[in-house]
Amino acid sequence: MLPILMPDGRPGSSKATWRDLGRARRAALSDREQDRRDRGWERTGFREVRRTGAGTVALYLSRPGEPATVGLAARLAGAGLTVLAPVLTDGAGHGIHDPAWARFDADRLRDGLWGIPEPDGPVLGPDALIRADLVICSAIWVDRNGHRVGTGGGWYDRALAGSGYRSGGGHRLDSGRHPVAPVWAMVDESEVVPALPHDRWDIRVDAALTPSGLLPLAVSEAATPAE
Repeated sequence: MLPILMPDGRPGSSKATWRDLGRARRAALSDREQDRRDRGWERTGFREVRRTGAGTVALYLSRPGEPATVGLAARLAGAGLTVLAPVLTDGAGHGIHDPAWARFDADRLRDGLWGIPEPDGPVLGPDALIRADLVICSAIWVDRNGHRVGTGGGWYDRALAGSGYRSGGGHRLDSGRHPVAPVWAMVDESEVVPALPHDRWDIRVDAALTPSGLLPLAVSEAATPAE
């Protein structure tokens, strides 16, 4: 295993520093270790999602170097769940700014931006996320208060905010007509740390989905945003 070498986690530590460190640690994993983790995520993810009773799950589709999710999406869809996956292009290779979704079908995937697979089917707008009973998002790190460091594009924060989520402790859907859907981040146990730098607009997650289990995170008001 890699040694756990991290920034100090105080507000002066930048997200970029954490992001670079996390990517370097993941890139250094052996194929055997990555495969072990990926099998754990698929097995544990399927079990934990089924335990929730969710009928519709919003799940990111992974690119190389990230926790693998395409196998998990296929298993969930095969079990009768509706899986919504992000759509990042217009189908002609051009990126789209506003978050969009489509129903996952393992036989209808195309290459999207940055090597990220995406569904090749009817595209749903950002409001499609309110149909989800559960959201599973990508992350490089999470902390014990639910703060997340992702890849840096802000896509998930925009997607969640556009569906009625809000940050600052009230991270769940704030409209009475919307379901209260938990948000999980997919990370390894070693990527759950005591504290991360964060901003006021960041949307926190409820739990970390690790290869060995689901780790609930406490959404605390005590955490101080980065300046």
